[in-house]
Amino acid sequence: MTVYRTRKGIPFFHDKTESEFQKDVYERYDEMVIRQSALHLADEFWYKYPFQSVIDFAEKHYPLERENNILELGCGVGRWIASLAQKYPKSNCWGIDYSYQMLKRAKEYWVDGKEITIDLSKRGLGVETVIGKKISNLNFGLAKAENLPFDDNSQDLILSSFLIDRLADPEKGLTEMFRVLNAGGKLIVVTPLNFDNAAHWKLYYPPSQIAILLEKIGFEILAWKEDIVVDEPLDGHGNNLHWNCLGFVVGKNRCM
Repeated sequence: MTVYRTRKGIPFFHDKTESEFQKDVYERYDEMVIRQSALHLADEFWYKYPFQSVIDFAEKHYPLERENNILELGCGVGRWIASLAQKYPKSNCWGIDYSYQMLKRAKEYWVDGKEITIDLSKRGLGVETVIGKKISNLNFGLAKAENLPFDDNSQDLILSSFLIDRLADPEKGLTEMFRVLNAGGKLIVVTPLNFDNAAHWKLYYPPSQIAILLEKIGFEILAWKEDIVVDEPLDGHGNNLHWNCLGFVVGKNRCM
């Protein structure tokens, strides 16, 4: 792994420039990090975990082995990969994201065990303080999904949610996931297919186009679900974003 620099304990596997920082909306601390922290770290606001349907789809496909290399791409503030690190304490778990601010919050909460105060008063939801954890088998790093800092055939389980429709090159990202996935391993993806690029709508929609691409890359489709619903809460009045998501699990043939 080439580490360009380290900031607050977060290794940079991509040499993110100042221009890239300025263009990345997820580097806007107040707007994005507080919201993502509320959604994924403070269930007290919602009396449930808003993204539980993602976990419900994925968990039946987790490995039986207790020691694995597990990787989440687009990990945000780290809820999903942290749950795997706790479930498989003998495994080596990495959360990768392109946003330093998200990774900083993830490390503060899940690795450093810091106490975090989340203020959603302006959304009518008040203030909550959450106590972090100290998970020893969990690491976070900054990288692009299209250029991963991992060896070929090195990951037993790869996770990704709400990411591939935001990649500059989804096919390159999925091909890179195939490269680092171990033979016999699984890739689990949940995506709302909310592309912001007209060309991507033509290339990757309807979902059957994604299936064709996966098979072209070399994946074997193991599970496919087009009606995963995520209702992402917005405020204390109960307004929310309703996401209709595609979920799929694919494998890499052991003979490859």
